[in-house]
Amino acid sequence: MELFNLLVTIGLASVITAFIYIGKKLQILEDLNHTTEKIKTNIKIIGDHLTKFDTQFDHTELQSYSPLQLTEEGKKLIRTIGFDKIFATNKDDFYDFINEEKPTLKYDVELAAIKSIITLSDQEYMNPLKVFFYNNPSRNLQNVAPTLGVYLRDKYLSEHPSIIE
Repeated sequence: MELFNLLVTIGLASVITAFIYIGKKLQILEDLNHTTEKIKTNIKIIGDHLTKFDTQFDHTELQSYSPLQLTEEGKKLIRTIGFDKIFATNKDDFYDFINEEKPTLKYDVELAAIKSIITLSDQEYMNPLKVFFYNNPSRNLQNVAPTLGVYLRDKYLSEHPSIIE
């Protein structure tokens, strides 16, 4: 009987130790989750700032009326680069990116659209842009992204009429 009591005591102590160990690991995971959320928020703030304040758009491609509108030159650039075809075949990637930003206003959609151009620029289907930049050294992702973003914004808003402001 003493052996049985000893085994029960050891078993109970082992179970309690295991629960304490698992509890510590769960606390670490909860802390990591909290930290990750803070990092995601900070990255979004940085991305929004860079998208809003660090863009150089070509005034011949966009009219700076409210809201920004593509000019004929901007539409020509989109066709020249082939972004209209890139968008047509990869629309879901762009829309998924915008949806992840959870836009509630048209302005949010515009920022998310420009950020999607920058973020997705490393995708293989965006290689025609890199070829264009190589052959046109005065052009780069920073000064083309706003034009492509406005194109993308208009496409997105035409399919999401619930975003009204």
